Amino acid sequence: MDYKGYRHIPRALFDAITFLAEALPKRSVPTFLELLFGAMLTQTGFVTDAVLAVDTVRHWNSYYKWL
Repeated sequence: MDYKGYRHIPRALFDAITFLAEALPKRSVPTFLELLFGAMLTQTGFVTDAVLAVDTVRHWNSYYKWL
């Protein structure tokens, strides 16, 4: 995998996210990453806060089905 441009992300976090993203179906990865990064941006980490923290691209039903 090409790690260029990702040097500011801690290695362990990058490896964990990569491992989880590779374990998911390709169409689920963007939804997973949006929810993950949204949860990382909020102080509570709740899913509802995660959806509100990021500019979501998909319909809310996609997040509901994914969870």
